Amino acid sequence: MAQSIKTITDKARFETIFKNYFANKDVFIKTKSGNITVHFLGYLEENVAFRIPHVKNIKDSITVFLRHQSHTIYALLKFLERNEDTFIFLPVKMQVISEERKEDRMLVGSEGGTNVIYLTGVMSDLAIKNEIMVNDKKVEHVKEIVQFDLQKQFDNVKVYFISEGKSDQRMKSLVERDRPIFVPDLNTDPPDKLKDDYHYYINEIYSKDYRLSSVKEYISEALVPILYKGIIPYGYLQVNNKLPLTDGLFAVVKRMGVVISELFRKYNLFIPADDRFLVSDLSRNGIGIAFKDRRQTRFFRQDGLVLFEVLLPTQKKAVIGAIVKNVNFLENGVIKVGMQIHKMDPISEVNYEEFLDEMQ
Repeated sequence: MAQSIKTITDKARFETIFKNYFANKDVFIKTKSGNITVHFLGYLEENVAFRIPHVKNIKDSITVFLRHQSHTIYALLKFLERNEDTFIFLPVKMQVISEERKEDRMLVGSEGGTNVIYLTGVMSDLAIKNEIMVNDKKVEHVKEIVQFDLQKQFDNVKVYFISEGKSDQRMKSLVERDRPIFVPDLNTDPPDKLKDDYHYYINEIYSKDYRLSSVKEYISEALVPILYKGIIPYGYLQVNNKLPLTDGLFAVVKRMGVVISELFRKYNLFIPADDRFLVSDLSRNGIGIAFKDRRQTRFFRQDGLVLFEVLLPTQKKAVIGAIVKNVNFLENGVIKVGMQIHKMDPISEVNYEEFLDEMQ
């Protein structure tokens, strides 16, 4: 999290900030597809000029930013005019967000070097979503199997997939908290080990599920993720009962979540990409890659989840789930993607940690 956020609206300070921090620096503009490199040209009479190559149209307001030491400086700009690839803006406000990087990234070799590391076998949550959408018959068949197996034990059974479009609070919970939720009985105080889940469920899920909270028909719920290779959640299994749920019934639901994942694996719907990416830097919590083919950006959507294999020089590999934090388009044609490591299986974690220890 950011340690501090400072907002600047005093126009008298804009010129100093632009000239001291934006001149001859790596500055980016945020776009839907990623961050594009722009060039600060100058500040005059309360207007600022940037060269923005390869852009035909621009919004009325844009945000440019750069990173300086432990600070990220954002400038909100109102578009005024353009001359070819030179754009004139009126600065509206600036924000300086301070956040210390938790660790240093280790740079690794470029292609042809001794410490070259590649990332391969990429699968993204967006690719999974698209495959589910075009295989609706198989998806419905899975749902029918689950309903048939569980409807005798539970009063309400729901299978949800990310292809269903609408924002879903339960799906958001499973992505952010990375664990199932078990609420055995809403009418009794939960044991200590379940108190966190209980209060989160009441405040963030139950209160926002108007169908459940208004009718008050069910008093218990078990919620488990449906996972790709045990890492990327792409749906969930939800059951509710009019009576309390036991640990044994919760175990039944968790097993069925695994069964659903296995059914999709047997259908062979999710095929990892053959593309190979050069790793530019890495750390215990993050990894960066670099490439030039713009078509390969389809795997990396900002804030999206991806899973991939890192082929280590130790002849071992690490299967890693990560969150895409930034996609930067540099002027030299290189595209850099930065990712935050989200999850690894135990063997991959050991392999990755051993390699990092050897690098230090």
